[in-house]
Amino acid sequence: MLPDHIAVQRANKKGTMQQILIAIISWVFTLNAFAQTMERPVRAVTDPGVVTTRQTITPAGIPAVFQGKVYGVAFGESTSRLWVLSATQIYEMNWRDNKVLTNITHKSAPGLLGVAFDGKPYLSALNPDKKAALFSVAGGELRLSAEFAGKNAGGIAARNGIAVVPLTSENKAVIVELATGKTKALVPTGIAPFAAAINASGTVAYITNWGGRKPSAKDKTAPAGLEKDADQVVVDDHGIAASGTVSRIDLAAAKVTHTIATGLHPNGVAWHEKTNRLYIANNNSSSVTVIDTRTEAVVRNIAIQPFAQIVTGIAPTAVVVSEDGLKLYAACGGINAVAVIDTRSFAIEGYIPTGWYPNSVAISPDGSYLAVGSLLGAGSGWKDEPRKRFVHSYRGSVNVVELPSAGQLASYTRAVSENNHLPLKGVITPRSAANSKPVTVPARAGEPSFIKHVVYIVKENRTYDQVFGDMEKGNGDPSLTMFGEDITPNQHKLAREYVLLDNFYASGGNSADGHQWLTQANEAAYTMWPGYQGRSYPYDGTDPIGITQGGTIWDNALGKGRTVRVYGEYSGRMGNLGVRRSEYLDRWKAGEDFTSTFNITAPIAHMNAFVAHNYPSYSTTIPDVIKSQIFLKDLKKWEEDGKMPNLTLMQLPSNHTAGTTPGVSTPQAMVADNDLAVGQVVEALTRSKFWPEMAIFIVEDDAQNGVDHVDGHRTTALAISPYIRRGQVDSTFYSNQSILKTIELMLGLPAMSLFDLIANDMRASFSDSPNFEGFTHVEQKYDLFAINPPLKALKGPARAAAVASAKMRWDIPDAAPTAKLNRILWHAVRGWKTPYPGTKRSVFAPYSLDIDDDDR
Repeated sequence: MLPDHIAVQRANKKGTMQQILIAIISWVFTLNAFAQTMERPVRAVTDPGVVTTRQTITPAGIPAVFQGKVYGVAFGESTSRLWVLSATQIYEMNWRDNKVLTNITHKSAPGLLGVAFDGKPYLSALNPDKKAALFSVAGGELRLSAEFAGKNAGGIAARNGIAVVPLTSENKAVIVELATGKTKALVPTGIAPFAAAINASGTVAYITNWGGRKPSAKDKTAPAGLEKDADQVVVDDHGIAASGTVSRIDLAAAKVTHTIATGLHPNGVAWHEKTNRLYIANNNSSSVTVIDTRTEAVVRNIAIQPFAQIVTGIAPTAVVVSEDGLKLYAACGGINAVAVIDTRSFAIEGYIPTGWYPNSVAISPDGSYLAVGSLLGAGSGWKDEPRKRFVHSYRGSVNVVELPSAGQLASYTRAVSENNHLPLKGVITPRSAANSKPVTVPARAGEPSFIKHVVYIVKENRTYDQVFGDMEKGNGDPSLTMFGEDITPNQHKLAREYVLLDNFYASGGNSADGHQWLTQANEAAYTMWPGYQGRSYPYDGTDPIGITQGGTIWDNALGKGRTVRVYGEYSGRMGNLGVRRSEYLDRWKAGEDFTSTFNITAPIAHMNAFVAHNYPSYSTTIPDVIKSQIFLKDLKKWEEDGKMPNLTLMQLPSNHTAGTTPGVSTPQAMVADNDLAVGQVVEALTRSKFWPEMAIFIVEDDAQNGVDHVDGHRTTALAISPYIRRGQVDSTFYSNQSILKTIELMLGLPAMSLFDLIANDMRASFSDSPNFEGFTHVEQKYDLFAINPPLKALKGPARAAAVASAKMRWDIPDAAPTAKLNRILWHAVRGWKTPYPGTKRSVFAPYSLDIDDDDR
């Protein structure tokens, strides 16, 4: 089993966006990697990425690793032929010979389970002009079969000359006649339709609906996004989507005949007509729903819980059934495995290990092999050169596995247990006696802790090397540092005086999933694929389909009687403020009190009982020093009252920057503003009466705005407390889930998912002997009022960057194209003649990205 922190080997190669790295992921490094060609790809991965969930990846069978995420897999006309849909390509492979037969660039955003085979391959996708489309492959070319008015394409089903494509953003399914490409009908479905199955005669289809049924007047609802016509989704008391359904469609009549309730977030669907069984993978319920297609009634919900402890986050994504109908195979994205299920007894016989987050599964024409596609596969790779690792350099995978014997399946199942660091059901593990003596980080939630108050601060989008690469201790690369100690003196001082965490990873790749991981220790398929396009960007609690079954850390705390206060996180959106950032800074400098300036309402209704309404939601227009002023006034009131919440969450996002937009704060000024606010907040907390019982955690939501020499997910994090092992470097493998687990142990809260349950807690950074000395913040030397120059003062690449920045959207995170912004920031800080950020020599293209902006 690999250690938590995988040592990344480097290669030095050349490649293009059309190249693909095909390899057996045995994690045994080989010199064959240097002989890769398109016709004879290598069978080894020389640099597996860090798996931020702390799980080990040991896929069974013969894997192949692709550039970009893998969105679907289907067998062709023979068992040796495989069709694979990646972020930018459609591949035909002879997997036995490890040979690419067809490789076509599709220049589209692929459908979410977007490839099917019916005599020839078909794929669903979103065209560059943002229209949903159906393509076929013939004669080595990609051919447009049909185009539809839809902003997101779900998983295609094709059979007997008929195709059905769910339009996820439109709540419709389109029926297409494949021979002519004619659209026969658009059929309304449930909310956010995702996957489809068709019978052999092409007369009936079933569609899964992520958002479930249309609500009744008695239902509690919330909108799925901020559009005026956004769907109202059935929700529970915590604002989590509470309905999942499958729609049965009569294809001839083009209408829904039945709506059947399933588990939450129904994903993939498989139909075995001979046994009249329909199988639905419920991503947010860790189960498979079985439906009798004669009665349209649910026969069974099969819980998928392989471990001794019941957990959320198993995340079934896709299902396929054997030809005889006796075996069901369910891909489980959360545990990187395929569950093997006996369809007669509904018993789970075992599990087959896969790549990272399996999301599609197919069975070969001869019934002997499974092909399993994994969205994230081998972990993120690199750009420009091997030491420049980037979070969006995705490398999805496919592994082809011979159907195992009982003995082989038992061995595979043990591997899945070990990979997930959890014992299987029936395995008795020794349990130490309960500890009644307080410690800083208890062994189990519910045991006493010295810590009674936790402050959790969330920032935006920096890698470790960008900020701490210049630290004299720790694993940094100063050649990649952009916002070093001259810009972030407070964070550097905190890392020196408390603890430097140089092996910490953000699990998310953007704000839409990053804010799920840092609040829920989990992520639903809706944000993972992603499926929210055309509907929302759910970083802020404005779409209930994006919240996982285990809920949020604040609801977890409230459920155990702890008090909570939330500043900015999941607090909706500010809209157009009508005030320039420089004006806010001038007013702040003049001493204006902003504690009554803003008024927000959280989109999740019950949060309004504990959200700070006078604290802005996400905004880089409002400087972070203003946000710190608002918080510090509350802290003063808590001191007067002698009461502070057990859990406080705060968002300080100015380090996202606004590029080089003319007339707006420079990138350095925005990062410096963020750093000063952090220093002010930490100083005040450490000098409050609550400090002796406090822990402070500070982290980025993701690391997508830069590169890092270890891994693209590695980011900055700080832990501050009287009980910190001061002046130490802690190189333990940590992630967002590690912070959440440590908070849970300190405050006596249960785990929310599989991922915080198995995460390393951060006890290695803490001791049980306190040092109550407080922190003194450092005043910024960099000018917080520095402004990007006007356009007329610029020329060449600096002018082009300013023009591009001015066109970007800054009111929500990640609306600016990541790759273009990263280049702008690098040159703005390091100079326009400084190469970014190295020679282009990688087997992965400089932008090995899944992006939906104008960089595609």
